[in-house]
Amino acid sequence: MYAYINGILTESDNQYVVVEANGIGYQIYVPGSVLNNLPSKGDRVKLFTYLHLREDCQELYGFLNKDEKQFFEKLISVSGVGPKAALAMLSAFSAGQLAMAIITGDSKSLCSVPGIGKKTAERVILELKDKIDNDIIRPQESMTIASRRWNTEQMEALQALQALGYPASEAERALAGLEGKDASALIRQALKNLDNSGR
Repeated sequence: MYAYINGILTESDNQYVVVEANGIGYQIYVPGSVLNNLPSKGDRVKLFTYLHLREDCQELYGFLNKDEKQFFEKLISVSGVGPKAALAMLSAFSAGQLAMAIITGDSKSLCSVPGIGKKTAERVILELKDKIDNDIIRPQESMTIASRRWNTEQMEALQALQALGYPASEAERALAGLEGKDASALIRQALKNLDNSGR
């Protein structure tokens, strides 16, 4: 119904903002990425919006770009994940970091989000891992999410594989389960895994 709202920022809270457009103030729930990048009150802001309809109310959710909005829509398509849970995930991680966690099956990182339990995290991974576009993942975001659980040698190997031109998601999958080796050994084994996968 609303593709985006472009108006004046009149109020901000830790969960929502109020944007005035054509004399109407819209209360819009937003993730941390929006709250951290807001202009000053009284300045113009543009948010890509999603209208969530319930029997007892209507709620607007807003995002800085279309990619973030589309990722939100993917998250709420998962059984048991509502708008507030999806917003919590997008507040804890960027869309790229979330995509990285889902593609690589990193349920531990998803479970670090308040309100997201193991079953929900596994369901998100199961239902979305084949629906994620790799283009949304930036190299520095894959580094951030991987650094939560990988040691120095694994991180060095991941960076080396990406420098060789492998997408972050492929590099992580090739390194998954390889432990107890130095970086050069990890790289050699990961390259074998990539060759065996038919790349």
